[in-house]
Amino acid sequence: MNLLFESPSWIFSSVLVVVPSILLCLTALWLVRKNVSTETLRKNHDVAGFTFSIIGVLYSVILGFTVINVQERYNNARETIHKEAMVLADLYRDADFFPPDSRDAIRLDLKDYVNYVLKEEWSLHQEKMIRFKAQKILARIWNDYYQVDLGNERSKIWYEQSIAKLDDLMNVRLAREFSTWEHLGSMMWSLLILGALITTCFMFFFGLENHRMQMLMTSLLAGYLSFMLYLVFSLDHVFQGPERIKPVALEQVLLLFKQWDAS
Repeated sequence: MNLLFESPSWIFSSVLVVVPSILLCLTALWLVRKNVSTETLRKNHDVAGFTFSIIGVLYSVILGFTVINVQERYNNARETIHKEAMVLADLYRDADFFPPDSRDAIRLDLKDYVNYVLKEEWSLHQEKMIRFKAQKILARIWNDYYQVDLGNERSKIWYEQSIAKLDDLMNVRLAREFSTWEHLGSMMWSLLILGALITTCFMFFFGLENHRMQMLMTSLLAGYLSFMLYLVFSLDHVFQGPERIKPVALEQVLLLFKQWDAS
C-alpha cells in the first residue's frame, strides 16, 4: 500500500497492480486448461456466454458509476483548494484599505497560515483530525480584524467584505479537511474486487482451440479491470499517491503576496 502512495509515477504504481493481476489470472487459466478438457469446456459455452454478458453489463455499470463518483469528489476537492487560495488572495489584497498597523498584522498572519499549510499541514492529510495549530493562526487573524480601527466609511465597507470572506475561508478550509476523510467503504471495495474476479474468472469457462488467444484475451481483460480499480483507488485518495492533488494554487498565492508587498 505504501509503495503505491510513495511511487513517483502513476505508470510505475499501476504496473505494480496490473502485472501481478495478469500473471495471477494466466496461472489460474493454465491450471484450468490443464485439468479440464476443451470438449468439456465447450459444453458450457452457451450458458457461460449468456451469463458472462449479464455479469459484464452489471459490473460495467457499477464500475462506471464508481469512477464518476470518485472523479467528482476529486474535482470538488481541487476546486475547494482553489477557492481557499482565492479567498486568501482577496483578504491579503483587501487589507491594503486598513490602517498600516492592522494591514501589516493581517498580512503577516495570512502568510503564516499559508506557510503552515504548505510546509506542515499538507503532509498530514491522511490523518483524520482537526489541525489545532491552524486554528490558532486563524484565531490570530480574527483578532487582527477585531483590532481594526474603522475611522472612515470606506474602511467599513472593506471590513464588512473581509469578514464575509474570512467566514468563507473557514468554510473552505473545513471542506478541504473533510474531503480527505471521505473514501469508498469496505462494502463497496468488496463489491468492486469480487466483481472483477468473477468477471475475469468467466474466461476460464470457455475452451478455445487456440490457447494463446484465450490467454491474450484473459490478459487484456484482467489488465483493464485491474487498471480501472487502480484508477478508482487513486482518485479515492485525493491527497496521496502519484495523482494526489498538490498545493500549486497556494504556492502561487504566496508568490502573489511577495509581489504585492514589493509593489
